[in-house]
Amino acid sequence: MAYTPNTWKDGDVITADKLNALEQGVGAVKDGTPGKDGDDGAPGAKGDPGAAGKNAPTITAIALTTTDGKVTAGTATLSDKSTVAITVTEAAAG
Repeated sequence: MAYTPNTWKDGDVITADKLNALEQGVGAVKDGTPGKDGDDGAPGAKGDPGAAGKNAPTITAIALTTTDGKVTAGTATLSDKSTVAITVTEAAAG
């Protein structure tokens, strides 16, 4: 409920109802009772683009190790010249 202030004039009688209305209005402000939302404003200007991100390395080569005709391990070489071990597990029969 919105607070409606009393317009006091000389000679007005202070009543419990008027004091209670004042207390409720002050309490609403103190407690942060939200008011009515206004209309949204116009969209702002487009922001500056962010800094370019670093591209992730890509795989440039794969070397596989075989034992008894089965691939058992391997190494992937990446575009930044780093290497990553490849672990091979045997797939379950399906």
